[in-house]
Amino acid sequence: MRHHTLTLLRHAKSSWKDPTLADRERPLNKRGRRDAAAMGLRLKENGATFNAIFASPALRARETITRMLLALPAQDARLTFDQCFYTFERDELLQAIRHLDNKLNDVLIVGHNPAMQETLRWLTGEAIPEFPTCAAAQLNLDLSNWKEIRKGCAQLRWVLLPKPATT
Repeated sequence: MRHHTLTLLRHAKSSWKDPTLADRERPLNKRGRRDAAAMGLRLKENGATFNAIFASPALRARETITRMLLALPAQDARLTFDQCFYTFERDELLQAIRHLDNKLNDVLIVGHNPAMQETLRWLTGEAIPEFPTCAAAQLNLDLSNWKEIRKGCAQLRWVLLPKPATT
């Protein structure tokens, strides 16, 4: 049995200022840019490291991971933007996770709600009341490979919420 670590990160707060933009082209707003950088520091404080990072190709997810990585120490991680992580459906996200390379045992996924929160609840069996933008959760899984992911197979290690704004 191998140990896998999965970190789920919901993209930071996006802007709705331009209603003509397609969903995948919405950028982060001011709070989102600030929270993404702050989450990078929070992940660093919690000792987070990753073998691989998979993210939605939506602009708000790309901007979140870029700003977050600037605050983390150098990660020896492959960064992949993949359409299969641009989903709002738990089952689609789980399918993407099941197809991860088994050589990867410490993975970060940057995606969208409700898929992130529902996947977190399904994997841990924990009633996570809220998973706001830029929240992160780390799970421990004792699996031989990613294909074995099933309901309740993960233990919640921690949930990090973006720090509240100080004005």
